[in-house]
Amino acid sequence: MPENSAAVRTNDMNSTYTIRGSDGQEYGPVGSEQIRQWITEGRVDRQTMVLATGATDWALIETVPELAAQFTPTTPPVIAAATKPKSDGGLNVIIPYRNVRALMAYYLGVFSAIPILGLPLGVAAFALGILALRFRRKNPAAGGIVHAWIGILAGVFFTLAYLALLIWLIGLKSKSH
Repeated sequence: MPENSAAVRTNDMNSTYTIRGSDGQEYGPVGSEQIRQWITEGRVDRQTMVLATGATDWALIETVPELAAQFTPTTPPVIAAATKPKSDGGLNVIIPYRNVRALMAYYLGVFSAIPILGLPLGVAAFALGILALRFRRKNPAAGGIVHAWIGILAGVFFTLAYLALLIWLIGLKSKSH
């Protein structure tokens, strides 16, 4: 059947129509009220073909003035902001605020260079660095790998250095007696 949208022209509110569903089946004749209900239910869309009673050509339903008013202008869907993670502008790379363990390991590792305090701070930096890497493995967005490794390496280095120094000092003291 030809599809000519100009063939369906009616202002009669009591007109009946036959529609061709998406399954290829013809439904009707039905009144315009029934078609309006189908439009509301989403069973009929703008691309549905319709044949007015007495017409010879099928047309898109959106070309029938009596029924076209049922189709509201569609607006594009609003994309929720939550679908895209917020960017922190790279701040989490410089300061891993999402991985506090890594940040603490870093600072404790750096401060483990302080004499006397270095031994306990180095041990704490090492432990927190390991915990930070485990946390990062479970939460990839947390960041802080570099900070955790600096804490681990500085903590181990200064802990071993201060232990070696302590052993050496004890050895000197025992030789002098």
